[in-house]
Amino acid sequence: MAAEDDDRRELDWDLVVGVPQIGVHRTIRVTSNESVGTVMIKIATKLGDADWSDFALWWPDKQIWLNKPRQTLYAYGIMSNAKLEFVPVHRHVTVELPDKQQYQVRVNFAVMTFLAVAEICQELSVRHPEELSLLRSPRDKEGYMKLTGYQKKGRKVSREGTPGREVDSLSVDSGDILGTTPPASPARRRKLPTLALPANQRQQSDLTSHAIATHIGEAGDGSFFSEKLHRTMQEKTYINGLWLDSSKTLYEQEVKEHDLLYLRFKYYSFMDIDPRLDEKRICQLYEQAKWSILTEEVDCTEEEAYTFAALQFQVKLDNSSSTTTTTIVSQTSADDSVTDIDAALNTLQVQLGQQVNPSKAADSPALQLTGYIKFSKPTRLTFKSAKLHFFVLKGTVLSYYKSEESFKASEPPLQKFNLAGAEAIPDIDVAKKRFAMTVMLPSSDDTGEIRLVFENGEEYCSWMAGCRMTMKGKQLSKAGYEQELSSVKAFVAMQNKADGSSNASSEREENLQPTDLVSPRILKKNKAKVVARQILEAHSTMLNLSTMDAKLQYIRNWQALQDFGITYFLVRIGRSKKDELLGIAYNRLILIDLHSREHKKMWRYSAMRSWNVNWESKQLRIDHEEEKLVFHCLSADLKIVHEFIGGNIWLSLRSESEPLDIAMFVKLTGGVTNNLSGWGSETMTRFLVN
Repeated sequence: MAAEDDDRRELDWDLVVGVPQIGVHRTIRVTSNESVGTVMIKIATKLGDADWSDFALWWPDKQIWLNKPRQTLYAYGIMSNAKLEFVPVHRHVTVELPDKQQYQVRVNFAVMTFLAVAEICQELSVRHPEELSLLRSPRDKEGYMKLTGYQKKGRKVSREGTPGREVDSLSVDSGDILGTTPPASPARRRKLPTLALPANQRQQSDLTSHAIATHIGEAGDGSFFSEKLHRTMQEKTYINGLWLDSSKTLYEQEVKEHDLLYLRFKYYSFMDIDPRLDEKRICQLYEQAKWSILTEEVDCTEEEAYTFAALQFQVKLDNSSSTTTTTIVSQTSADDSVTDIDAALNTLQVQLGQQVNPSKAADSPALQLTGYIKFSKPTRLTFKSAKLHFFVLKGTVLSYYKSEESFKASEPPLQKFNLAGAEAIPDIDVAKKRFAMTVMLPSSDDTGEIRLVFENGEEYCSWMAGCRMTMKGKQLSKAGYEQELSSVKAFVAMQNKADGSSNASSEREENLQPTDLVSPRILKKNKAKVVARQILEAHSTMLNLSTMDAKLQYIRNWQALQDFGITYFLVRIGRSKKDELLGIAYNRLILIDLHSREHKKMWRYSAMRSWNVNWESKQLRIDHEEEKLVFHCLSADLKIVHEFIGGNIWLSLRSESEPLDIAMFVKLTGGVTNNLSGWGSETMTRFLVN
């Protein structure tokens, strides 16, 4: 029987291969046990003298790349009725960054989008590419166009390109392929497909080459994500359906050459923001934060909006007044004699937290915070009246006692709260002398949330800094605590209006344009002069900030907003016919009423047991400690929702000292494991090494 199978496989047959770029088809004789690499060499030989090094085989019916050159046609299941295409692997797309700068990038269409984004970020000098991804243009989202009628009259839109732009559909020089170049030209010399060659014979300039980015210019006023238009919550949910699938290739997702794609931060868990290394990354983070405030993608109060506007104004003033390149390193030390090595050691000490030199362990004991705080627990409708207790924050545990004497007498605390994985929501109003915060505890805790009220701003800053450190799972250390404390104090200072600041200089008044600094809603509610005066008052406290410091403070304030980092989707729970909002944050899921915007329920990832997807019924099921949640998504493909949940959990597991586990990302997001093999594994290896 085995001999009969071998004979059957050895029979040769005709395989039809098309080359869409030149509109021809070629028929070659193959056997089922021939490798993919051998078939590509046969095709290139039959097509004639040209550069075929960047070409590979694509199977349209199965929507897959034949990405394993050594694998046979039989192993792929390719028979005589199959029709393959011989197409280029690298193509050009237009990528727009948050700062509206556009680049023409030569991208690998045959590796998973996650790796393509990593190559783009490497070319653009943006660290931690795992936090970013690509979005389609809204013109390609049929549901969004139907909902909003976004396609404007008189605007020429091409499926394969940006508006009003004629696009050449060929991805390689047609003269080279058709043989119209002179015979002596190097372009006429035949170059075999790179994938058909052994890995050690492939050149850097071939399939494994890095993305190449060419700056085009700044996007015009019609750039979608910088349009100051009021968008309904339904519109926002459809925009979140534009994200590309990170585990599929661009070609699998029907991205065409010269398509416009938006590179944006997709996940809001940012690792290791270092001003010395991340000038470009901080710039893009600042721009994405800025436009999310100006377009009201993230809600904030008027007072917060004026603070953001003042920081943006300071960035503008500092850029315009500086005649030299902005210094990347932000000076935080009063001693100018500190060297780069000292600064690096200080930064390393902050990052390591408790991991200090053993010889200095005695000089760097673990910190603890103690003091009296007014404390209250929630009732059904509101919080109970606050009572004064003595609190101790040590490690990641917050304890409270009846009095300081009880603590010194080593009596057991009245209650303990583990703050690891919790969240602190600030509630301050400097004018009314209100300094408080609500601590959202992990849902596995019976209390759920507590409220802490402080006597003054100094107490608030001290405890907020300590709580923020422990909520990240870090032990209290002097260096880390001082960094958090300075960040919190800066945020409080932004809220405080300095006396007499209304008499701002005429130079600042001339440079200030309220329309560029606040959303249309605020301008519609208040007169331009009133808005300008409020911005100048807030700006009076930040006159000495450098460009980098102002951008970093803008990002910190953005992260402190209650709705920061929440991605919304339109869903229906179970068999309900009521549309609701599902908010996906970096540490929790939130069910929100579509009309009142009230938070109905919350599920933390730390209390999730499992989640899975029924791809046939398009339902996602989450098994939580408290209940089981089943829903289907109306505004986006369920795979996008699944990827957001799995991606956020994956990012929480990463460590700066270890390479990224991309295979785990694919597993958690329900991705296509096939795209990790073949060429994908080669690209992934190079990305991890770099």
